[in-house]
Amino acid sequence: MDKALGFSNANPSTIMLSTGVIGVPLKMDKILKGVDSLSKTLKDDHTAWVNVATGIMTTDTFPKLRSREFIGRDGKSYRMAGWAKGAGMIHPNMATMLGGIFTDASITTVCLKASLSHAVERSFNAITVDGDTSTNDSLIVFANGAANTKLIDSVASQEFKDFQTNLTDFAAELAGLVVRDGEGATKFLDIQVENARTFEEAKAVATSIAKSPLVKTAMFGQDANWGRIVCAVGYSGVDIEPTKVNLRMETRQSGTHEVVHLFKDGAPFEVFEKADKEKAKRILAGEDIVIRVNLGLGKEKAQMYTCDLTYDYVKINVDYT
Repeated sequence: MDKALGFSNANPSTIMLSTGVIGVPLKMDKILKGVDSLSKTLKDDHTAWVNVATGIMTTDTFPKLRSREFIGRDGKSYRMAGWAKGAGMIHPNMATMLGGIFTDASITTVCLKASLSHAVERSFNAITVDGDTSTNDSLIVFANGAANTKLIDSVASQEFKDFQTNLTDFAAELAGLVVRDGEGATKFLDIQVENARTFEEAKAVATSIAKSPLVKTAMFGQDANWGRIVCAVGYSGVDIEPTKVNLRMETRQSGTHEVVHLFKDGAPFEVFEKADKEKAKRILAGEDIVIRVNLGLGKEKAQMYTCDLTYDYVKINVDYT
């Protein structure tokens, strides 16, 4: 691979990422010919980035590509660009998913690894499409220091904390595109769990809701079935206090923000009146839905992205090979 790309370093300079049907060997002769051919067309413009994001698609319906610019505390700017692929078999710990994030910030390997570990738990390990994982998954981050920003060399520094926050937000946005392209999906579900004792407990509850087939099918059917969501909270394995649990559904479609408070302090709330039912119906008719759970136990929070489970998901996966 290094030879095809013209690298002469003693140490390997390329990283292999792969995905595909489990157990089917890759046709390396075909891949190497492709690498040799593509190496002669390398460019650094926007079209080249789009070509990369498009070239790794499988059941994806659109290329997943993002870029952003940030201003550091030294006043200098640095950039991030990233691509990803994935639409099915998506669940922590990652899944049939490939992702790459590239930055020109100046940061040491130790700090970059630490920031990535933090970011991935709040992004690519905080999404689920179908609760299934795979043998093939990779997320890579590269930093080349070309922006000549102040070197981030301490995890205790404010510069590190800023970079870690930026990387986490960027990775979460990129990971969200995977969920939006979930196989057969019609709705993007943002599961937010608040006021937990710890981040780990908040994430456990969010994951329990996000991977529930009954919750996901209810969302597809536009059914405000609060019982399925609260049930998922209960069997999450987290020690909760039922009388402190609150559940709301929200939507932010076309500039509007509607909220229905379905479960309040351990009991059903805005679920009986006609006006409440109509509000819930309007919320669930939207494409983007927030499911917000307040545990009332602490100050920590976590977030999971998921999608609904539809007839088309079954159609796509009954005849994959």
